[in-house]
Amino acid sequence: ILHFISDQIFQVLNLIIIILYRVGDGGEFLGIGGTWNLNEEKSADCEIVASGVMVGFFIYTGCHTIAYLFGTTKHKKELTDTIMNVVGTFMWVAVGGTALHYWKGYMKDSDYLYVASERQVGLAMGALCVIEGALYLLDTVLACIHYSKGDSEFMQ
Repeated sequence: ILHFISDQIFQVLNLIIIILYRVGDGGEFLGIGGTWNLNEEKSADCEIVASGVMVGFFIYTGCHTIAYLFGTTKHKKELTDTIMNVVGTFMWVAVGGTALHYWKGYMKDSDYLYVASERQVGLAMGALCVIEGALYLLDTVLACIHYSKGDSEFMQ
């Protein structure tokens, strides 16, 4: 049941991040950012990677939940799950780090203030992405502990 709960935590946190990403700027697209230019335009490359990570891991975790509801946790003992956790760790931290870097220095053109609602939402979204990466790291460590104890099918 612990696997089911961890998948649900991943799923809920991921959904919150997607909502902030999509409508975090007062109902408008917030985005990750990832560029520094005079027009404060966001980098399309960063947005493509970020949305791919968010939606891709939302679907991946959803598939885990469906598999659990069918009564199996066999997927948790496979090497591919551990590899996806490692990839998730790096990708979520990269997306979160990019968001934190962009939104930390963001300043509205007309206000010349560092306090802006979209800036605060962007920083919160970046922090949640880093937390999601940390949770994937924790899941990776737990999978490696199970592997070292011989509790998995890696060794067969």
